[in-house]
Amino acid sequence: MTSAAIRAIKPALAREPRSEEVVANVLRAESEAIAEAQLSVAPAAARAAELIAAHDQPVFCVGVGKSGLVAAKVAATLSSLAIPAFFVHAGEAAHGDLGAVGSGSIVLLFSNSGSTEEILRILPSLAERGCRLVGIVGRLDSPIAARAEIVVPATVRAEADGLGLAPTASTTLQMAIGDAIAVAASRIRGASREDFLRQHPAGLLGRQLVPISGIMRMGADLPVVLASASIAELLAVMSAKRMGAVCVTDHGGNLLGLIVDGDIRRHIQARRDLYSAAAGEIMRADPVTVRPGATLGDVLGIVRETGGLLVMPVTDEDGRLLGLVHVNDLLTI
Repeated sequence: MTSAAIRAIKPALAREPRSEEVVANVLRAESEAIAEAQLSVAPAAARAAELIAAHDQPVFCVGVGKSGLVAAKVAATLSSLAIPAFFVHAGEAAHGDLGAVGSGSIVLLFSNSGSTEEILRILPSLAERGCRLVGIVGRLDSPIAARAEIVVPATVRAEADGLGLAPTASTTLQMAIGDAIAVAASRIRGASREDFLRQHPAGLLGRQLVPISGIMRMGADLPVVLASASIAELLAVMSAKRMGAVCVTDHGGNLLGLIVDGDIRRHIQARRDLYSAAAGEIMRADPVTVRPGATLGDVLGIVRETGGLLVMPVTDEDGRLLGLVHVNDLLTI
């Protein structure tokens, strides 16, 4: 083989991995970092969660650089789970932001090296305040680990960038540890779904707490007929109220059933005499109903469980019709 041919082969043998391979390798490395750390992390992380759950003061998450970004995210997660928390940049803390940290506060210190200069600079001040320090560090023989009351090992074999330089696997593990501590502390406190949603008043999450009593159609807007109503009366009410459904009640206002436009089509397809039929013959006698104390989240849950239910009557405990909820109304809130 000629020297020219050999030179042509070498680049092919030393080719860079394809993008898909790089992505797969990074995901594998980061997931393995979390999996390998489970047993060593769990005991210390559990103690940190118990410490946080037992205190009423806000939690402070401290870090710089990429670890600082993780600290900010963990603070946000704690707050979402009804545990007040704030991010403090370690560098800014030494220039006045430390004033936000009260006496006896719990402080989570995020540092891969465990020797972050900005954090080391504020440790004496935190000690003077009697702060309870939790170190989430990559090196257990580090200065921060030596000063922390609880040390959560965030040690990885290697970063996932292939060069061992960019914070990747280490910050992923830090974030997973922070999430684990936050969720465990919230569970210990007995936080409920409603507690979580109250922290998210905007967007779909917050809207799930909106009571349907303020959304449902009622009064003059409510499509209602008696069981004896003719098909002509039924269709007139259905068209006028534009909900694609009609509630059937007795003279006392008690719900007897529900008719949607699909019920009318099925009645026709069964080749029944539509024009002589009364509402009571077409209605569904056992519609899904909700109580006025239900929330938008409750109704959306029923919609998912029933595979796309569009309308739901709202009744009291005695079965009296109070209103009608349409899914389209929920989506416009």
